Amino acid sequence: MSFNAPKSMAEQIAQHLANQIISGERIANERIQELKVVEELDVSRGSVREALLLMERRHLVDIIPRRGAMVAEINAESVENLFDVFGVLVTRLAVLVAQRWKDGELDKLVQHLILLQGMANQENREEFMSQVFGLLSMAYPLARNEYLHELLVNMQPAVHRCYALAQRYKPNDGQAALVFFSALMTGVTQRKVDLLPAAVKEYFDHQLILVLAALKANQ
Repeated sequence: MSFNAPKSMAEQIAQHLANQIISGERIANERIQELKVVEELDVSRGSVREALLLMERRHLVDIIPRRGAMVAEINAESVENLFDVFGVLVTRLAVLVAQRWKDGELDKLVQHLILLQGMANQENREEFMSQVFGLLSMAYPLARNEYLHELLVNMQPAVHRCYALAQRYKPNDGQAALVFFSALMTGVTQRKVDLLPAAVKEYFDHQLILVLAALKANQ
């Protein structure tokens, strides 16, 4: 038996603040004042504090003693480290899904991959990014590894933030995504796990170059 519980108030607040950080509305090292968030959203201070702890776990916020919560800084070194680890985890996710999927389980995943291929060159990059992370969420249960699932969920918002920065710098970069999703579909559906590490690495290396260029341009 499985069910999707509604998001807690803290989760909803965390998502609201995360969206502001990912979109660039809140910038690196900006202080997030609890009382202002309480007044703006008409929520309890306890819920805001819980939300900030969730965001710290997801690498969007640093909580500093006697200073409070600050939007996490991103620089070349932190981005390189983030993409290095996230790429390894996504590779492992893809390999496990390819090895462990059972009859009927890939139908929705394949449909979503086809959707993404169709969206790759469209102008709405935010919607495209949301659907990419939606694909990851669909893949988590098929890997059957709750520890990997937790790690990816906690790292995903920071990666999304980097992707959003890169897309603001270079709005449309669909060709690399098309190549990646084609390789992903072949590797997973045909259980050709040897195709997956190179495909993931090539895509993440390409995205890293874009993010680093965007960081440099914003300096």
